[in-house]
Amino acid sequence: MTKKTMSILTVAAGLALTMLLIQRLRQLAPRPAAPSSNPRIAAYEEQTGAFMQVDPELILYHETAALRPPGLATVTAVATDDEHRIYAGGGRQLVVMDRTGTELRRMTFTAAVTCLATDPQNNLYVGLGNQVESYKVDGALRTRFTGIRQEALITSLAADGEVVFAADAADRKVMRFSADGVLQLTIDGRENAGGPGFSVPSPYFDVFLGQGRTLWVVNPGRQRLEEYNYDGEHIGGWEDAPGLQLENFCGCCNPSHAARLSDGAIVTSEKGIARIKIYTRRGAFTGVVAAPGMFDSQILSLDLAVDAHDRILVTDPARVKIRIFELINYTDNHNE
Repeated sequence: MTKKTMSILTVAAGLALTMLLIQRLRQLAPRPAAPSSNPRIAAYEEQTGAFMQVDPELILYHETAALRPPGLATVTAVATDDEHRIYAGGGRQLVVMDRTGTELRRMTFTAAVTCLATDPQNNLYVGLGNQVESYKVDGALRTRFTGIRQEALITSLAADGEVVFAADAADRKVMRFSADGVLQLTIDGRENAGGPGFSVPSPYFDVFLGQGRTLWVVNPGRQRLEEYNYDGEHIGGWEDAPGLQLENFCGCCNPSHAARLSDGAIVTSEKGIARIKIYTRRGAFTGVVAAPGMFDSQILSLDLAVDAHDRILVTDPARVKIRIFELINYTDNHNE
């Protein structure tokens, strides 16, 4: 074999080895996500970016505090009471804080905290997957609720001191209990025997009390809110509002959480595009509390609570904080 032939073979072998190395590196390197082959998903991905921006003129609130609950690794549930205490739940832990974030008490449970609520007497109600427990102000156990299915997933609670409502995302029903934890009736969202009932595609199913002994239920799969009396009779609600537009609710199942202000207005939060908004009682969009750009993650759900001064408390699991928003003073906002 001539030297020329050997040189050619050496170069060829080197090129082959280099190509194999490049191919292997490409296999190991992270790849950008390929566009979805599903036209609907691809269109959603393309459009989502445009809806992350919010006109500043529509933002009615500003953030005034961000409290990190001491000792919690995550925070997924929040409630507040008339004495300005803040209850923050994450994992199997619950921390009670004053309005400045100072720890007042800590509680540990046998299961993960899925939701929280208080009543006008400042009793605390804790959802623990398929259980509900109530506690006195000092942390002493009042009662454990009965009549809940083993397969239940309690995702939201609302209480007025006489009755307690519990949303079960697994069974897609709302249960009404007496204050001492005895099951009284269930609400399935069917206006008649052939009705579709509540649509709950994911474990987000929220309830809150309305004005004049009414109950609001989020029907997330239909992107709307529905109003019932305490006997479970449907008395009103919003029109379905699916869509990425600011006034609508995005994704398969939103809003994920909702709460009521003292004047009857309703605050909602979404996952998928993390945004918090205000609506009238009848569902007319009025403005924004927090825009998507204020959150590090767009996929985590943001639990809500409203305190006695209409401050809006929001769980931020990505930052492990309770973020607090207050209405921007009109004169301050428009002084020139």
